[in-house]
Amino acid sequence: MNRLPNCSRRWCSLAIVFCITPALAQDPNPSRTPLQAKTVGSEFRALRSVSGSSGHEANGRFVMEDPRSVFTAGKDAKVIVYFEWEGPLGPHHFEGLWKSPEGKIVLISDFRYEAKAKQFSGYWTMLLSDSSPPGEWSVEARIDGEFAGSHSLVITGSPSAAAAATPPPRQPLAMSDLYKQVLDATVTVEKQASDGSLLDSSSGFWVGSNTLLTAFEALDGAASLRILSTDGSSASTGDVIAWNRWQDWALLSVPRTKGPFLKRSVNPVNVGDHCVFLEKSASGSRLTDGTITGKNTFPRAGERLLIISSATATSIGGPLFDEFGDYVGIIGGTVLPGASALRMFDLLGEGRSNKGGPTVYVTGTMAVPMSLVPEGASTSARTSLKELDLRGEFLPPVTKSGLIGFAQLAVATGKKGNPASTPHEYRWIFSRSEGHATMLVNWQPTSKAKGKAVLRIFDADNQKVVESKPENLTLSPGNFLATSWDLPIQTLAPAIYRADLLFADQTVWRDFFRVTN
Repeated sequence: MNRLPNCSRRWCSLAIVFCITPALAQDPNPSRTPLQAKTVGSEFRALRSVSGSSGHEANGRFVMEDPRSVFTAGKDAKVIVYFEWEGPLGPHHFEGLWKSPEGKIVLISDFRYEAKAKQFSGYWTMLLSDSSPPGEWSVEARIDGEFAGSHSLVITGSPSAAAAATPPPRQPLAMSDLYKQVLDATVTVEKQASDGSLLDSSSGFWVGSNTLLTAFEALDGAASLRILSTDGSSASTGDVIAWNRWQDWALLSVPRTKGPFLKRSVNPVNVGDHCVFLEKSASGSRLTDGTITGKNTFPRAGERLLIISSATATSIGGPLFDEFGDYVGIIGGTVLPGASALRMFDLLGEGRSNKGGPTVYVTGTMAVPMSLVPEGASTSARTSLKELDLRGEFLPPVTKSGLIGFAQLAVATGKKGNPASTPHEYRWIFSRSEGHATMLVNWQPTSKAKGKAVLRIFDADNQKVVESKPENLTLSPGNFLATSWDLPIQTLAPAIYRADLLFADQTVWRDFFRVTN
């Protein structure tokens, strides 16, 4: 018997080879591998083969006691493979080549036997252990160097080895560990205008060495982004790896040397699952209950998770994560590009009451589920913020001009279109049967300004549907001015619209409203 030099002694053990009688009776057991006629050019023809774990000699022949083709490492002590052949008389050299699931020859067993009859037989044995590789094995028979049949069998993994390899169940993190893990991986995303001024602040979180995940609204309208980490470091970026403005998510490429990042949860979240998120405010950050209270699906925007607690504006774009610290969603989830996710509750009739009577606040916010964010996005393909703006993906940013003290959509008393009319029922939802609504503005400039004011109404696809006549205004500090514009609600189809107020060709105020039947 020969053994390959690199054969592991842990599982390739010595094969015991027997050569038995030349006269063979038919074995009634059908559990064997059928063999074909002899190979072209070969003097030997394999008649049949069978495998098992135990057998004995009886009346000059070998009987397999448990013929089968599947064996369990660590449970079965050995594998026996038995062959019967037909060939010429005389002395012959027999070899059994054991091939692993990778197709490598890991053991060679051989013996010599002089055939006294045209039919003869033999078998080879290999011992098994817990570390025997699982998979499909084969034993190739050779006689005098010629192929003389092959037999296949399957070895399954050791039960004890499988139990040892099974990792223990994950344990939920303590709240203090959750807080530290998420805080270290969460950043502040500052949206900057072309002149470098700050437009807005939100959140994001690391999902890779140089990859940041956030809400699309966190970068909508930005000329550049400044990323502030909790360790005090900062970086600037204008590169977007992937995005979806309707689904409200974006992957950013942000250079950094090192740092932690969050793992994506492999488990789907269901209603009732306890999650948490990092609520950020001027006073600091804290963990907030993010239990999933429901799910909803919106046209074009896709699925949204409804969570129990409200989120601050600076928390938008941060992670919603499970008890193991893996992220399951992105806080925000606006269903209309450009509209704040927080305002969407008002527009959908699930926020503040605006039909008269006492004001009622409904807590909660939405999150984008991770099922909407593709895995494995290529980090080599990047799109600049400027290119997104040129494609029409961005809305014009609202500048902090210091001109407006107060602006609101409302129903007003008095003659339609009269600037002196008195507003009442400030709200965001109007019925077409009401005919019209009023947009009132109190100008309280901190510096002198002169220009034309225009009110424009856009639909969800950023198409302009209404534009007012321009109104020339001269503003100066200490001189407060009130203006109003009429909104022809009766001419608008039921939908959500955007109202932009422009002064001197810059957007100085924006809000959204909904029209119903």
